[in-house]
Amino acid sequence: MFSDIKLKYFIVSLMFLYSVNNLFAQIGYVPADDEIYLFLNRMQTLDIIEDYNSFEIPKTRKQIANYLFEIISRINELDKIDKLKLNDFVSEFEYDLFGSNKNSLSLFCKKNPKYILSDKEKYLYYFSDTNKTNIYINALLGFNSLNEYNSNENRNSFLYKFGGEIRGSLFNKIGFYAKVTNGSFGGNKNLITKFHSLKYNYKINNETGSKIGDNFFDETEAFFTLDYDYAKIKIGNDRNIIGYGAHKIFLSNNAPRMDYLALNLEYESLQFTFMHGKLLGLKFHKFDNSLKNYTEVFDKYFVYHRLQISPFKNFVFGLGEMLIYANRNMDFSYLNPFNFYKSAEHLNQDRDNSMMFLDFQNNSFPRLKLYATLLLDDLDFGKIGTGWYGNKTLWNVGIYSNLLYKYLPLDFELQYIRIEPYVFTHRIASNNFTSLNYSLGATLPPNSSNVIFNIYYRPYYRINMNLKFIYSKHAGNLYNANGNLIKNYGGNISDGHRLGDSEKIHFLEGIKETTRIISFFTDYEPKKNIILSLNANYTNKLLSTSQFNERLFINLALKLKF
Repeated sequence: MFSDIKLKYFIVSLMFLYSVNNLFAQIGYVPADDEIYLFLNRMQTLDIIEDYNSFEIPKTRKQIANYLFEIISRINELDKIDKLKLNDFVSEFEYDLFGSNKNSLSLFCKKNPKYILSDKEKYLYYFSDTNKTNIYINALLGFNSLNEYNSNENRNSFLYKFGGEIRGSLFNKIGFYAKVTNGSFGGNKNLITKFHSLKYNYKINNETGSKIGDNFFDETEAFFTLDYDYAKIKIGNDRNIIGYGAHKIFLSNNAPRMDYLALNLEYESLQFTFMHGKLLGLKFHKFDNSLKNYTEVFDKYFVYHRLQISPFKNFVFGLGEMLIYANRNMDFSYLNPFNFYKSAEHLNQDRDNSMMFLDFQNNSFPRLKLYATLLLDDLDFGKIGTGWYGNKTLWNVGIYSNLLYKYLPLDFELQYIRIEPYVFTHRIASNNFTSLNYSLGATLPPNSSNVIFNIYYRPYYRINMNLKFIYSKHAGNLYNANGNLIKNYGGNISDGHRLGDSEKIHFLEGIKETTRIISFFTDYEPKKNIILSLNANYTNKLLSTSQFNERLFINLALKLKF
């Protein structure tokens, strides 16, 4: 079975599967980029765990502990590599599963010359007591080497980050988390400012006119939560991921994180989620006699709620709304989690950008999961099929498969996204589906289609590999040499329909672009909390002028957590 987990843990987990698992779990959420979510997604497709909501991430440590208990009880159905992965996860979530820290090391509490190279969970400091009060503190280090090759020039940069994180809970009801990092870089700044979250990082993108501090950046995320099992309230700034598939169409890591208030209700087969968040809207550079040059950014708000129902085993249906509003303070109409926002928008004089969506997931077929989402940004049934610009819909369908699970540690995913013209745009520019002009969801613009084929391979329990093929078609707007909009085809999220624009626009009508992307990612964890990773991304874009743009981006990274 699995080598390092003590037999008594395994027996206890089976004996108290439904009674003990909620006694010890730390209150809080597991970050959205944690590997555990790929593992749970696979376990759901294998029908080993039930009622896993892959549409909304992150999950609480309590929820993940419950899933791990289910997996432990069916460990004989796992392949060799997943058994070893499960071993690592049980060590990582040991306190949440069993209320102990026997597989953990503290640098301050017990000096150990082999601390860094240990395969136990490592912390600068941790504490837990019988009152279910606990705290865990980690130091973080990260190094990245970035290289970009294209037809015009080759660019190289490196960056480093350092910081720490703290998480804890009080009395099995209150949880908190904070992560703070600082960093700097060397090499080409233009390359750095296009990398991941640094593309919208204020400090590194702020032009001060002085070279002092120009190479410095900082980032932070945090949350506070109350967990009453069936009801959870959260105030946070951590990353939320919403949507099915490898490319998330509602919330992804493309845009800056938002500060938000969230409510989650869960009982039996019903789940309800509400979120109200603050975005960053239009940005203006102004001049003042006392302040000289300064930047003004207007606030805008994101509202989301969704009801999920599982009427039958392996069937999940979701119904929800999203809404963007701006140019005023927080609106109490949208602070009500149970309000019908489309009607509330009408009462608010139709100033806002409301959307409705339906989603579906089914894994009744062995080792096969199907999912689909339909977004209705706006719809007039009488004008369906006429090309009317106001019929703005988005389709997202996909298949996730473990059909070769018994023979190879290999998973496949095929996803198709179709975004009609003007989807996520709005006639009032402030209300488009962006934050700092970055799309909240996938990077695919309106008037586009996307086919994504993913291959996930696990050659070793601490090595993950992902090979991705993306084929995209986009019909963009027509601009002059100065960047002014001449013809609007609904192909830019920043350009809503204007007076004088055509009332009829058909899908992929506009300035054609075709993009092919081959992406390879692998990470390796030689020792616990020491992760080496490689990401290579080749992009080939065929422009409307019949010219090719080619780009190869390589990111080598080292992350340490201790």
